[in-house]
Amino acid sequence: MHFFYIEVTMSMEKLIELQGIDIKLRDLNALLGDLPSKVEELDQQEESIKNSLVEQKDRLKELEVEMHKKDVNIVQINDKINNFKDQLFLVTNNKQYDALMNEIDHLKEKRATNETESIGFLEEKETLTESVESMESELGELSKNLTARKEKLETAISQSAEEKSSLEKQRTEQLNGIDLNIVSVYDRVMKARDGLAVVNLSDSACGGCGAHIPPQTITEVRAKTVIHRCDVCGRFLYNQEISVN
Repeated sequence: MHFFYIEVTMSMEKLIELQGIDIKLRDLNALLGDLPSKVEELDQQEESIKNSLVEQKDRLKELEVEMHKKDVNIVQINDKINNFKDQLFLVTNNKQYDALMNEIDHLKEKRATNETESIGFLEEKETLTESVESMESELGELSKNLTARKEKLETAISQSAEEKSSLEKQRTEQLNGIDLNIVSVYDRVMKARDGLAVVNLSDSACGGCGAHIPPQTITEVRAKTVIHRCDVCGRFLYNQEISVN
């Protein structure tokens, strides 16, 4: 069993208070650690949507140009078809007639291809237009959310800076009243045991890991004659009757 013979009551009270301060500092750091990442994530999401919007709007402009070209082509093809049809009335033999009909059929195929492509461009335009409208709406909501998060982050950083400074000052004051050997052990246990280095007895067991504590040790912990640590998890043991201001 790990133990220390020192001024027990005061040291344990200070250890408990020190742990309370460290837990608050950990929670504070955890809060600040989460907010910046959330803001960064939203920043990246906003940037991604903006880039996509630029690409889609550029594509919409390209579609407008392509659709206009197709419309012009169709008009020109129709003019040629009408011109060839007029010439049909002037032909004097079957060979000329067949040649004109072949040209007309070829132009009709070209017109059909242009019309099909134009319909495809129109459908793509309608899909992109809906996507752009949706993304612009999403971007508006995201920007509002991002602004709110950034304001919250700035406020949290401002408030936490003062609170963190106060807690660090309190921690230094607590350390001044604790034996350096105990502080060294406490710091190691805090890191190894997820920020919980000092635990209350739970009947005849360690309040941290639940390991059985020998009767003699329990008596000494309750009598405040020796500072004991759990043999299994290494945490400091105290009796709930200790009052902390």
